[in-house]
Amino acid sequence: MSQWMFRDELQLMEINVPRAALQLARAVAYPNLNVAQYMSQLYELSEEGAEVIGKGLPVAMQVEQLSEFLFGTAGFRGNRSNYQDPLNSFLNEVIDRRAGIPITLSILYIDIATRIGIPAYGIGLPGHFIVGVHDKETDIWLDPFHEGRPLDLSDCADLIRFSTGYEGPLEASWFEPIPALAILARILGNLRSAYVGSRSWPQAAEVIQLLRQVQPGEPEHLRDLGLVYYHKRNLPQAAHYLNSYLQRRPDAGDAQVIRDGIKHILDEWVPMN
Repeated sequence: MSQWMFRDELQLMEINVPRAALQLARAVAYPNLNVAQYMSQLYELSEEGAEVIGKGLPVAMQVEQLSEFLFGTAGFRGNRSNYQDPLNSFLNEVIDRRAGIPITLSILYIDIATRIGIPAYGIGLPGHFIVGVHDKETDIWLDPFHEGRPLDLSDCADLIRFSTGYEGPLEASWFEPIPALAILARILGNLRSAYVGSRSWPQAAEVIQLLRQVQPGEPEHLRDLGLVYYHKRNLPQAAHYLNSYLQRRPDAGDAQVIRDGIKHILDEWVPMN
């Protein structure tokens, strides 16, 4: 029987985001990761959390109690001192180290909340992932990176401005529940940035290949893969992926730069042969 893998998670009608995130971690960095063991730990956390959540209380009070449990009793926190560490993007490491970045802490929070019966969902604000919770008349927003701090529109604007520099009007679409595939793509995007920034080319290539599974219609992944293979000095693969990008996006804004890059690659490659 073949092993269940990340690509198999993507084929499900309803993707289990924590399990898919763990499969992602196994595909990128932890080939021997026991996914079932970590899913059991999430179940145990939800059981412990359920014991401290007052049954029948208003949703807002239950959210407050869950935040106190996860970021107090259980000890989860935002990793402010080493935010760019790729380990923050691996859910197994977040569970082990009790530290993560907004998106991985939000995945954890949403999973535990949902198991308990709190209707939580992810919100992909530009530059900062947060959690929403459906309430009777108005939704609640909170920031797991800052110990579950409640948020209003002004707070959200501050988070976006701090993360991206954007100071324009907020868009209503930013606050809609984010689909599972978009969450996984965002995790992989964070990892791509981290590995490219540290010039860890083999890991960057693996991450971009996974991004192609999540977003097969995005030609930019072909371009990025070509550039990574160039840095790996795998010139045939670099030329192949860059040319594939141009075939999909012949009128792209960077098309001429890429054409020049392919010519440069071929000029390097041919003398080597």
